Amino acid sequence: MDSIVSSLVRTLTTYFTDLLEQQADGSLGIRDDELGALASCCTTGQVAAFFVLDYRLHGGEGLAIASGLAANVHLRQRPDGAFGQPYYVKRGDPETVDIAEIGAVANSLYLLHRHAGSAEAKESLIRSAHYLLTEVAAEKPGAVYKNPNARHHDVLNGDMYAAHTFARAYELNGDARLLEQTVRVFRHLIERFGKHEPDWWPYIEHWNGSVAMGNSVSYQGIIVAFAATALPLLPQELQRQWQQTAEAAVRRMLAAMKEGPHDGNEAPWWCRDWSNVWEIDLAFTRYAHLPEARDYAEGRLKELDARLSREGWSVFAPKGLQHDPERAPVSTTFRKAATFAGILASMKLDDSWGIGRENQ
Repeated sequence: MDSIVSSLVRTLTTYFTDLLEQQADGSLGIRDDELGALASCCTTGQVAAFFVLDYRLHGGEGLAIASGLAANVHLRQRPDGAFGQPYYVKRGDPETVDIAEIGAVANSLYLLHRHAGSAEAKESLIRSAHYLLTEVAAEKPGAVYKNPNARHHDVLNGDMYAAHTFARAYELNGDARLLEQTVRVFRHLIERFGKHEPDWWPYIEHWNGSVAMGNSVSYQGIIVAFAATALPLLPQELQRQWQQTAEAAVRRMLAAMKEGPHDGNEAPWWCRDWSNVWEIDLAFTRYAHLPEARDYAEGRLKELDARLSREGWSVFAPKGLQHDPERAPVSTTFRKAATFAGILASMKLDDSWGIGRENQ
């Protein structure tokens, strides 16, 4: 697979390099043309981690680009530690806040510090984790609010985004509060697994435990994928319980995907283009000892490499999303490409069993 990854990185590097913009503040930005603005902090951080991978594989200017992009994320981070979310916002309105914009870039920020020495990435990660501590749910301390305006239910993949962020930040500063909350989230998610249907987490639950929105291969994949880097920090018995839970979740995903997306396995309509949900593939690489999971993920990378050669960047174009001329896009081609790039960096640069705490 190394040759496929190298080919993908070379192709994507060309795409992203053409979008780079030097900023007056000395940082390096990257443009999302469909958004009509600089890319979000989240996607900028993901692309920055990708350039670390490019440097590791091919040398060149990757580390300098990564550092410049990390500085841009740091400068644009909100004062409260969150990252602005520009998608589907009414024209002229400020960006919103959402836990996914933090959790999806947390590992990229961690990798930028570990592999590129970015102090800005380290500070941004720790600040975002401290922000999420303020969003721990009063109704259930193992849950974390998805955003300040969504406090009436529990979005389970959002809980894992938070735990992943807490754990990565803890590795850099040793703040015991972050580890304690990571453990609470893992215990909460283990307890909710299979409560409604065998081997499924629903996408959303009400605080009374009833289902608000049902099963989702995509969001189940996020939970499994983003849990892996936190496992070395957990008590051994909790690690064992999680591994059993996550492996059952992966087997359920594999079985469900043979049916194609429908209301029973992908209740969120916006996630039914599984070909553009690379978190599923990241989840499968975390459980590559399962031959079906490994073969699926490897096959997808080979297929993407071939499609990029034939079709270009249109392979990342979002499908089936609702368009509202009064709002920014729900998603963009750049966002999908950046998400994949960040995930590819995680696949190749992560040590799933931990690189060790710095406690700095």
